[in-house]
Amino acid sequence: MTNAGCSIIQGMYLPDDISQMPDNHPSYIPAPEDRRERLTILLHKRLDQVIDQERQPGLSPQERKRLAGLHQQIRTDMAAIRYGATEKTVRDLEREYKTRR
Repeated sequence: MTNAGCSIIQGMYLPDDISQMPDNHPSYIPAPEDRRERLTILLHKRLDQVIDQERQPGLSPQERKRLAGLHQQIRTDMAAIRYGATEKTVRDLEREYKTRR
């Protein structure tokens, strides 16, 4: 059942927008701002590299599709960081993108 900006499932209130999640939620531990900022810079650089690769002529359809998927994943990860990623999410993304280089 949905109710103006939230979902109610068996008596639980789940906000549709992460910005509505209270900061005092026991399982929500936001990552420090400086770590999120460093990771965002890293992701912007990686996205720029992917965009440059996408613009290269002569890419195979498979490579073009792979790059498009990577492009979308980076944008999704940047959105997760922007909307208050948890410490665990930031740690996982740092590990993933530092090993991709």
